[in-house]
Amino acid sequence: MAKRFYEAVTLGEQDDGFVVKLDAHILKTPAKQPLVLPTQALAQLVAEEWQAQGDEIDTLSMLHMRLVSTALDRVTGVIDETQNTFAAYGTSDLLCYRADSPDPLIAKQAQSWDPVLAWAESQLGVALQVTHSVLPVTQPAEAEVKLKQLAGEDAFRLTGLAHAAALLGSGVLALALEHGEISPEQAYELAFLDDLFQIETWGRDDEAQVRLDNIALEIKAIARYLSALQQ
Repeated sequence: MAKRFYEAVTLGEQDDGFVVKLDAHILKTPAKQPLVLPTQALAQLVAEEWQAQGDEIDTLSMLHMRLVSTALDRVTGVIDETQNTFAAYGTSDLLCYRADSPDPLIAKQAQSWDPVLAWAESQLGVALQVTHSVLPVTQPAEAEVKLKQLAGEDAFRLTGLAHAAALLGSGVLALALEHGEISPEQAYELAFLDDLFQIETWGRDDEAQVRLDNIALEIKAIARYLSALQQ
């Protein structure tokens, strides 16, 4: 960890967007690009992370800073590849792979996941096939095309969606979270339904629970990021 080298964290506005200043210096990405952000709300999230640092800077605690840096330093030059990555999470979507036993889990998956898939089909035009086999299911080609279109070409949004899809194991859940169809708490419960079912059935494992609690916090952070892009 590096020592904190600044006192004040403030926001600034330029013709091309919003910036975060550490004292008098505009914050830059790890690749030394000026960190110019599209919305004031997103700049505020980044500023709050820097303000929250103590005597030492813990970069791992700054998810929003990592996301915007990734967007500027990496995703901007590989939009098509990142769209493909996001679409792949949709065509191998967690919601499409169902248990074949026990019956309570089968029922819980159907009750919880079917409405989200129905929403994706009716509202987004993404129709995905469900399987109870461990073998991959071939999704319609038009579903992948539609998912790429939905991901869009904005590097900041695309970075957030790709991260959310990786975190949740589901492109559909990432889009539902962004659209406000589900809350961060619901996204967590849907994405980790199997884990939570096992905890309910067999009891809590402290180490596993810590991991899940950390993931729940990260889902809330990515939801704030996606929301800030729309403000």
